[in-house]
Amino acid sequence: MISLTKVRLHKHGVRVLGVADSQLLREQILHIVAKIIDKNGEKAVRIRDVCAASKTTPPTIYRLFGDRTGLIVAAQSYRFTFYQTDLIKSFAAAVYSAKNKSKFVKIAHQNLNLMFSLKRQDFRSMRVEVLGSAQSNKKLAVEINNAQSIANEVGAQPIRFAQARGWINDDFDSEIYIAWLTGMVNARVIIELNGKHPKSNEWDKIAMRSICLVLGIPEPKKVKGIKN
Repeated sequence: MISLTKVRLHKHGVRVLGVADSQLLREQILHIVAKIIDKNGEKAVRIRDVCAASKTTPPTIYRLFGDRTGLIVAAQSYRFTFYQTDLIKSFAAAVYSAKNKSKFVKIAHQNLNLMFSLKRQDFRSMRVEVLGSAQSNKKLAVEINNAQSIANEVGAQPIRFAQARGWINDDFDSEIYIAWLTGMVNARVIIELNGKHPKSNEWDKIAMRSICLVLGIPEPKKVKGIKN
């Protein structure tokens, strides 16, 4: 869990937050609210409980998020992007350290296996749940759209890095590729609604073949035990 932020006190006892402090506190609050939603849904989000858990006050919550609705919208966006952003950053770091196409292909295959893995099933389910909520919540839809646009920009950078070195095809838009890849991964939920599907490996095989075809790299020789 995100560690508690240290907040400075003004001589009159008023909490004074610098820009960095404010961002850290915002992240901490969103992490707490996301956990509440994960466990009991939006209806369980209460300002007093959030304040107690984050050791802050209602005025701070309202200053950062406007109102309870704004807090929930921000927390839902956080739920949608948090684990996705983490994966993008780790992929980018690995790509920037690659010395050749062979190394890049190995990194790409490892990343694909991780994205479609069973241990990330809960993350996929959470993102689809948030997308479902966004269909009837215009504010959340806008927030998700903006957050995904940022993720597309960040994720496109290592793709452009590989394109510039001739490791992958350069005939597609890198930002739209990230958006498409996100949709491809999230769509796996359709065979996970009742637990692990007996042919889930076949889904991964088809999905990875499609992705590798777009990138212009060899597909994995084996996809979780299935021979191509």
